Amino acid sequence: MNWQHTLMHVLGHPTLPLDLTSAPEDAQLQNCRNFCLLLAKLGIPYKYYGMHGSKIPSGGELVDCRKATGPWKYGNSWHRTYNQRLNRALAKNIQRGEGAQWISSLYGAAQSDIEAQGLPVIEPMLGYDHCWAPYRVFPSYAHQQVIYTQQDEFTWNTRFFDTVIPHFIDRNEFPFTEKHSGYLLYLGRNIPAKGVDLARQCAEQCGLPLQLVFKGCHGRAKAELIGGALAVLMPTLYLEPFGYVAIEAQMCGTPVICTDWGAFPETVEQGVSGFRCRTAAEFQEAVKYCGKLNRKKIRERALDRFSIEAIAETYAAYFKFVWNIHKNGGYYAKDAWRKKFSASSQ
Repeated sequence: MNWQHTLMHVLGHPTLPLDLTSAPEDAQLQNCRNFCLLLAKLGIPYKYYGMHGSKIPSGGELVDCRKATGPWKYGNSWHRTYNQRLNRALAKNIQRGEGAQWISSLYGAAQSDIEAQGLPVIEPMLGYDHCWAPYRVFPSYAHQQVIYTQQDEFTWNTRFFDTVIPHFIDRNEFPFTEKHSGYLLYLGRNIPAKGVDLARQCAEQCGLPLQLVFKGCHGRAKAELIGGALAVLMPTLYLEPFGYVAIEAQMCGTPVICTDWGAFPETVEQGVSGFRCRTAAEFQEAVKYCGKLNRKKIRERALDRFSIEAIAETYAAYFKFVWNIHKNGGYYAKDAWRKKFSASSQ
């Protein structure tokens, strides 16, 4: 497919401008930026429908949806106004012709009332539970199964056309750090569900300093903090859909010590990039062994699995798959594969 004759309409954050310096802890805003970086990497032209003041990565164009009139909640005044603005903007910017076009919804139900003008709608990087589009990209099989359990009414028109592609980050923003400084790090929200109390207990029982960072850390300072840690503690108590910090740590070469559910079995390789634990004894043992892990190998594994370069072609194949499915008969479309199969002799 010649990407020069395609166009991606990216529906961004419904309240925040695309500027991570103003809201560095907002994971959904980070998704918006990373998805635009991926499109730029692939050379896919895109229009980003976002709040006034958004800073768009190269290769894209801002469609200014002005400022939000209030917080978003499904059905409230801003939800209705926002979708009216999106519909007017889409009607103006959708191109009529033979080239492939898609709409990517990056905030779920906030954009579920749009008029798609006959285009396929994808929900990429889907880490929430209010999804709605017919083509969905989950960051982990764990989160996919959670949503399928919650939304058991969807079968034929969605499940067959969904896929799982992990989140990704820019390798240059999280450089490799070979030597740690001996502290443990908790980086996340200050809520019980994130396991912050278990992190405190683990550090205390191991006799090691613990740096607790709840907000305000981003950019180079964040990368240096992660890279200097002996290990990053992520004892999350709920089913984590993905967990950005886990791959940010690995990109720096820093091991991850986490619980053994949600997305972690898919992102943290036991005894290689960290340890998944279920008891206090296991958390303490993991800390002891983290110093023996090969940080360079952790970095290399992260590059192979979670860099933009590693993920870009998988997304490209899925975009082509969706266009084929949408135009040529759905389940029975010819050559409808997300990725061609190959057989292994092993």
